Amino acid sequence: MSPDELVELSVESFGARGDGIAQHRGEPVFLPLTVPGDRVRARLGARRAGGREGRLVDRLASGPERADPPCRHFGVCGGCTLQHLGASSYQAVKLGALRAALERVRVDPGVVEPLRVVPPARRRARVGLERPGAPLRPARVGFRERFRHNLVDITECLILEAPLFVGVTKLRQVAADLLPPGGSAEATLTHTDSGVDLLIEAVERPELGALEALAAFAEECDLARIVWRSSGEEIPVLERRPVRVLLSGVAVPVPPGAFLQASRAAEMILVDEVLSGIGTLRPALDLFAGLGTFTFALAQTGPVHAVEGEERAAAALARAAMGRPGVAPRVTVERRDLFRDPLPPEWCSHYAAAVFDPPRAGATRVAEALAASALDTIVAVSCNAATFARDAAKLIAGGYRLERVTPVDQFVWTPHLELAAVFRR
Repeated sequence: MSPDELVELSVESFGARGDGIAQHRGEPVFLPLTVPGDRVRARLGARRAGGREGRLVDRLASGPERADPPCRHFGVCGGCTLQHLGASSYQAVKLGALRAALERVRVDPGVVEPLRVVPPARRRARVGLERPGAPLRPARVGFRERFRHNLVDITECLILEAPLFVGVTKLRQVAADLLPPGGSAEATLTHTDSGVDLLIEAVERPELGALEALAAFAEECDLARIVWRSSGEEIPVLERRPVRVLLSGVAVPVPPGAFLQASRAAEMILVDEVLSGIGTLRPALDLFAGLGTFTFALAQTGPVHAVEGEERAAAALARAAMGRPGVAPRVTVERRDLFRDPLPPEWCSHYAAAVFDPPRAGATRVAEALAASALDTIVAVSCNAATFARDAAKLIAGGYRLERVTPVDQFVWTPHLELAAVFRR
């Protein structure tokens, strides 16, 4: 069959990414933006994951769980892909990938608790900026299309905290002063407790006109700091206030572009899960500690050793601890690449409990080291169900029991899911 030929398909189920799945000649076809019960006309595309891509052309009939998307950019912008789902289908997609991942490693998905829902309010965003080559055409600022490089110029966004969206809107107005014709850049905006922090990444260094435009932009939007990163060089443009974030009452300096949990409400749930899982067990290990989201919460009731591989994050965590006399004796900080050099099991055994929160790739070697240790309790925090399940299988093989998994809808209207899981011997 020619890939350009139209076919009529009936959507039967959901895939792991929230795409509808239909069958054509015994082969699954993945159809974004559809729900079970939809009857559609589509074009077949490339093969992936044992099936074919499908591109929706017409929806001939709608399934019962279809909802009206609240954002005008839905279907083009790749940021939110599940706004068309009714409540029950939305929950099914969010939890389906997690349960399937656990089943693949022979873990009972009955340990998964109900989905914890938070408002769609993210405090950090990464957007693209493009200035067209034609001088009279306006600049574009927004997110990429799904699986494509094309930039969607957004005029509304329902998932960003208000100060971030204001910053996105104003960036469009100054983009012509920041970039040459045909130029592009990436901007990361983070809403900290000091205000919005802006990191711009571009090939070109900023010229005088760009610096002047950024100074006026910062004043108008009350930005805390602007940093320009170009070819590995980091150029401080301005800092109107020291950039800090409060973690369990401790003011922690924020390096440009540093990782924070995307949602403040989700972060509170994760901290509560870590504290309730570890309880009074001390001393505790905090692996992939970042800026200390869990470190300072745990340190309120006992000693914590925080391990982080990124140099500036580890330094910021250490400075914050030293700046609080009541906290400093309880917190020790070590910079260590846990992917290449995980802590030895016998070293981990000096602690009563541990929490680890790795990037999306997971942490196989860390899980193996923890599994071989004598730790009583481990709490795993993850944003990737598949790598979490793989690491969980290592801990279970080492004698741990998976007590519960708490899913958190931190990434609202996307297939992604945050979770915290408690393991005990």
